[in-house]
Amino acid sequence: MVDHVLVPMDDSPLARQALDFALDVHPAADITVLHVVDYVEESYGAEMLVGPDELRERALDRADQLVDEARERAADHEGDLRTATEFGDPARKIVQYAADEAVDLVVMGGHGRPLVSRILLGDVAQRVVQRAECPVTVVR
Repeated sequence: MVDHVLVPMDDSPLARQALDFALDVHPAADITVLHVVDYVEESYGAEMLVGPDELRERALDRADQLVDEARERAADHEGDLRTATEFGDPARKIVQYAADEAVDLVVMGGHGRPLVSRILLGDVAQRVVQRAECPVTVVR
């Protein structure tokens, strides 16, 4: 039985589809929406222009917007909806969160990052599938 589902959330259509899938397929499960702020995705030039504090504040504002959207999408969900924001490598943080919080299932979108980023850094979904201790469903 799936009691706790982790849905990593970025600003991609596939992440939204993954959340919708989790809500539809596991209507009574507790769902945690996790947004991982990846500073590698942020431009080093931007950090130099606005400073690390401003860059962090902007990232947190984006995270808040994603969380608000997730709450709206899950308004009629039977289970609890929790949210979390982490900083670091997305694949590592997702796998770590799933292990630390006794997640039964990870549901995530595939290919949320731009192609160039996936080639340079590896696909987050692929790394989560390989490393997670629990089952992972990838929505495409």
